[in-house]
Amino acid sequence: MAMPRLLLLRHPSALLAVYLAATSTLQLKASAVGLVRWSDYSVLAPLMAAALLPVRHTVIVGTFTLATSVAIYGFVVPGVSDGGRTVVITATVLSLGASLLICRSRLRQKARCRLPARSGIAKETGRVAAAPHQATDLCTPRPVDEPPPMPRSAAVELAYCRADDGRPQAHWLDAIPLSGARVALVAGSVTEDGYPAPALVPELRAAVRTLADIDVQPDEVLIHLHDVIRQLRPDESGRDVMASCLYAVYDPVTAECTLACAGHPAPTVVTPDGAITAVDLPPGAPLGRARAKVETSEMRLRKGSVLLLDTRSAEPSASETKTDGLEVPARIAEPGSSLTDTCRAALEALVASGAPQQLRVLAARTRTLDDTTVATWNLPADTAAVSAARKHVTATMRTWGLDGATSNTVLIASELVTNAIRYAQPPVSLRLIRGATGLTCEVTDGSTTSPHLRRARTFDEGGRGLFIVSQLTQRWGTRYHPQGKTIWAEHPYEADEPAGEEGPAL
Repeated sequence: MAMPRLLLLRHPSALLAVYLAATSTLQLKASAVGLVRWSDYSVLAPLMAAALLPVRHTVIVGTFTLATSVAIYGFVVPGVSDGGRTVVITATVLSLGASLLICRSRLRQKARCRLPARSGIAKETGRVAAAPHQATDLCTPRPVDEPPPMPRSAAVELAYCRADDGRPQAHWLDAIPLSGARVALVAGSVTEDGYPAPALVPELRAAVRTLADIDVQPDEVLIHLHDVIRQLRPDESGRDVMASCLYAVYDPVTAECTLACAGHPAPTVVTPDGAITAVDLPPGAPLGRARAKVETSEMRLRKGSVLLLDTRSAEPSASETKTDGLEVPARIAEPGSSLTDTCRAALEALVASGAPQQLRVLAARTRTLDDTTVATWNLPADTAAVSAARKHVTATMRTWGLDGATSNTVLIASELVTNAIRYAQPPVSLRLIRGATGLTCEVTDGSTTSPHLRRARTFDEGGRGLFIVSQLTQRWGTRYHPQGKTIWAEHPYEADEPAGEEGPAL
């Protein structure tokens, strides 16, 4: 079937002439005595054309077939009755109409097959791309050119800009809410055999979000992501898949940012007074080949600093990934510049530097949490600390005007503190964080043992603490650090005034 279709598409005129000559000769010779039984060719030809050819060629074949049938059976062949002539011409006309309906059905089926893929691309890219020569105007607000939704966060204010040439994107930017009001900022890109591989982006993005959900350190995220890439394309597949990724975690309580990088451009920091600095970050090797050592860096960000992350699709001709940070014009970094203006300037700087026409920039302006949103207590490793923890939590909730959530928060805090004193090691501390979407209770201790839910039986004296916590909260979990671990639990609250400083959702 492929060969006839290829010939029909490449040489339609020659084959049409051969077809008309052959059918006309056959029908004239076989119908010399006035029979019309060979007129079936006139009915089948348009239907076969509709199955093999585009609409335009189908119309041509059907029209010429109809004209040939009218000429042969209406004028050339003698002895054809009026009824036979009417039947032949009518059947040919109906065949032409049926062929057009078949073509229309094929077009509808093809459109339905393409729609999910285009919808998926639109969801992933977030907005309609502009032409390459309009790259400097891509950040102008337009109804059809909106950025993808960004999470509301008490840690950072977010802005997003992009420029591309309309092709599927082989890179991504992401902002992932973490426990303790923290946020993870991610930038990544992926190539397969040296070419952009947009099909792998959703899988890698989901893998990063899963690793962020279990709250491992940035360097561990990249190490696990390397293993994910190797599983997606094993060595025996013969395909060379590489990914670059930058993973940064910002904590608004301590104002510290922890970063790890694997072959990705380093971020740029714009301080509140307008100073522009490139983050001194070991670039590391791209993920997917030999396991490379990934190092982390820590830095302290002042309130109001802007962290700029960008992605650039790798070009097939590029021998290595550029890991230098982007340059922001000094006029945009002036104090008081809006976050959107800074994001636009970064995108324009990338375009002006001759970067590939598939670019994205994520700007994050840092916030900090103070005594009005964070309360911390150091507790002794004694059972009497549980009663003290209840008193601290009750007084703080009254100060914050959250009396309606006091009972649940006191119960959660007492259960977590009890577990830490019984099964963990000192020092023990309790912290309450009033975030944008809920209230977080955290208990930190010096042990690295992992807590787990137990199914307590009727006469068991223990084993119900974490079960109660899980029933009262939206989510809970454990994160580890060099000094031990932190068990956290987050649950919603209702208050007359919103907590913390928030910006509109992007």
